[in-house]
Amino acid sequence: MANLKFTLTSYDPVYAVAPEVKIAESEVRAQALRWLELNHCKEGEKAKLTDQFVRSHVEELKSVDELLIFIRYNMYKDNREAQQLADQDVIIAKLAERLVEELPQQLVDECIYAARMRIDDAFRRGGITAADYCENNGITEEELIANVDAKAIQSLKEDSALAAMADHMNFTLEPEDFYAIIPGESIEEKAYKRRQIEADGRLAGMEEYALKTKALNYVMDNAMVKRVDDPSVDYVRYGDVSSVVQSAAAEYPEAFGM
Repeated sequence: MANLKFTLTSYDPVYAVAPEVKIAESEVRAQALRWLELNHCKEGEKAKLTDQFVRSHVEELKSVDELLIFIRYNMYKDNREAQQLADQDVIIAKLAERLVEELPQQLVDECIYAARMRIDDAFRRGGITAADYCENNGITEEELIANVDAKAIQSLKEDSALAAMADHMNFTLEPEDFYAIIPGESIEEKAYKRRQIEADGRLAGMEEYALKTKALNYVMDNAMVKRVDDPSVDYVRYGDVSSVVQSAAAEYPEAFGM
């Protein structure tokens, strides 16, 4: 199993519709009130979402609309990681559809077994049973197991597709590729952990993970995406998009004190 090689039907950029992760407008308005109370209200004063209140309390802003633009922009910036993970799910799932080979049954069985063990361990650590979880989430235990198995198989397909891309691109690893996947506050700390991993005989596993991560970054950077499934909207190279939201600061510079 260690020498398995996978191939793809195509190594061209992935085209995908990756919807925007929405933040409810009610959450934006609630955050705007909290921001006003924390930063611009006197002790005991209650914030109001009115143009008059905003103008009288925030020098840089002239209306509720401008305040909400400012708050929304920053909330979406903070939400960027969630958006990136959602984008990754869509794009890599598309890549996995190109996998040529069937997954070996032994590999599938091992993957499913490990996934079921992880979920059982998570329940034990959380002090609940599978039955408790299912009751709380309105599903049967059979549905839970089916979901766990399906996610495990999908993850295995995606890993195999990334391995195929790394092999096709003949990626090699540089020190920074290892440092990118090793947690730590400094290069020295990361280098120490790498030496420990090597001493423990786990370097091959780390190299495999680093190669897949390099392939993941390559696929994501070159993917062509759009947020809506509309023929009139053009695809954009994902790596060229620095943020998943429009820059409200550029459109309303006065709202940001610029």
